[in-house]
Formats: sequence, structure tokens, C-alpha cells
Amino acid sequence: MEHIHPWQVIAVIVLAAVYFYMRWKKKQAEKAEMAPPPGANGRPRAVKPKETAEEAYMKMRQRAFETTPMNIGIAAQGTEPYGIVMEMGIQISMMTLVCFADGDASVYYKNGGGMVGGISHESVRKAAKAFIALAPNAVAKMIRTTTYPLPGPDRVRFYILTPQAVFTTETNRQALTNPKSDLGALFYAGQEVVAQMRQVQEQKQEERKQDQKPRVEIPGYQQ
Repeated sequence: MEHIHPWQVIAVIVLAAVYFYMRWKKKQAEKAEMAPPPGANGRPRAVKPKETAEEAYMKMRQRAFETTPMNIGIAAQGTEPYGIVMEMGIQISMMTLVCFADGDASVYYKNGGGMVGGISHESVRKAAKAFIALAPNAVAKMIRTTTYPLPGPDRVRFYILTPQAVFTTETNRQALTNPKSDLGALFYAGQEVVAQMRQVQEQKQEERKQDQKPRVEIPGYQQ
């Protein structure tokens, strides 16, 4: 029988150790790829599910009710309106219009989409301020509230934001057909804000289309 030298035994042990170490490293790398990136405390960070359109809608809606006069640089006092939220069901969705006394306006839909930052457009600012200007006449027909439910089917709900409290009322659309009534005038003014915002969106879409069109250069002519 051939004599086994001690160095041969040591070499086998070393090779075996290297083999098992490499396998362990490979498994650790695979686990690291599957695990979420660690948080600030070194623990695996939980993967947040993607926000749905309705969740984003409800978050923006809540943010509107939490807006204060100080947030928009308005020195309103008492029951002086500084914001209006008008909501109504449209087909299979819900539309929320938010306007503030500084002329800012936003509109968003429960199933996604809308427009924010209306204050940067003169036509929207003008319509939003006209909408707010009608709020004092309508407050007297509303009640105070600390909850903000959505309106029912074929109904319209108004929320008027004042430093003292939030006032609200809900009615059906048929009751708003008279533009000379306080709530009717408020409803039509809100619709005008929405119309101006849609017009701005259409203009932007048309501008994007024009930018995407190839330009034909004709000698002697300038576009």
C-alpha cells in the first residue's frame, strides 16, 4: 500500500473547505438578489405595493381639506371663504374640483387623471377667483362639518373652507339648474373653472402634437 503523506491529507481538507465556502458564498449572493434593499436600520426594507388611482385621488382630496389660509398666503378670518371643494359623480367615476382664493385650481378623478397647478394659467386663475367670490352667499345655506363624505349618485356636494370651520351641503343636480340661485350660481361657476382647465389641457395636447410633427423646410420661408 502506498504511503500517504501528511501534506496530501492537508491538501484534500483545504480543497474541500474551499469548495464548501464557494457554495456558501453563492447561496448568500442568491439570497441577497432576492431580498429587498436594506433600510436605514440595516433590516430588509418592505416593498410597498404600487399606489392605485383611487388611493392617489383620496390622498389629494384629503390634502385639499388640510390646506390652511397660511399655506396659500391668504389672511382670511372667521367665516371668510378661502377655498371650495365641489364634487359630483360623472358616469362611472367621481370628479373633485378644488379652488383657492389665490386663484389655484385642481381637478381630479377617482379613477385617475386630472389637472393640478391651474394657478399658472390666467384663464383658470380668473375663473377660480370668480368661483370663490360666490362662496359667501352660499355659506348661509350650509352646515358645519368635520367629516368629508363623497356625494351620492347624481348628487353634487360643496365644501366651503373657512378659518373657523368647513361648511357643506349636498343636493341633486336638478336643484342647481337655476343659475340665479346661490347654489346654482356656485355650481355654474365651478363648471366654468373645469371648462377652462380642460381648454388648457387641450391646448397643451395640441402643442405636443405640433412638436412631434416633422418640420418641412422651404427655402425662403420661415415658420
